[in-house]
Amino acid sequence: MALIPYVKIEDCGQELQDRFKARRPLNVSLMIANSEPVALAGQELGDALMRQAKLSPKLREMAILLNARNCGAYYEWVAHIPAAKACGVSDEQIEAIEGWWRGAEFFGELEHLVLQFTDELSRGVKGRRETVDALKKLLSPREIVELIFTIGYWGLVARLLETLEVDFDDMVGKVNVAALTR
Repeated sequence: MALIPYVKIEDCGQELQDRFKARRPLNVSLMIANSEPVALAGQELGDALMRQAKLSPKLREMAILLNARNCGAYYEWVAHIPAAKACGVSDEQIEAIEGWWRGAEFFGELEHLVLQFTDELSRGVKGRRETVDALKKLLSPREIVELIFTIGYWGLVARLLETLEVDFDDMVGKVNVAALTR
């Protein structure tokens, strides 16, 4: 059971109510809605990373999954597996993400670098300069910024999920969460 209550949709302001009516919100969204300004801004950022980013959705989902593993965020891990599969992450890659440095045969050069960078940022706060220099050869500055924000945003969500012990919804792991964004 979650450590603080979920918001009731009818108690939200009209803008958030309208967003929630457009798609059934997951418990994580109802938890974040305890701070309506944060919920609205967070949805904007999450939607931008999901819908408007130049960063490959496959790379995004790989980063989210490794970040979830590193943070111990089981909800986030399970929630993003359908999205990862929809973006082309194979079952073998999903299984190998936890030990990505051992399962190098499942990842191309760019995928390996993204996982290395995600590992650096999710376990610390700063990526190594050598990793950034290698990414600069394969990604644009925009994609690198989007990758950093992806790792940070879903790391923040992971911290909320784990700290407040957000309950699993019946949809988690069964629907593509990337398709739930507006």
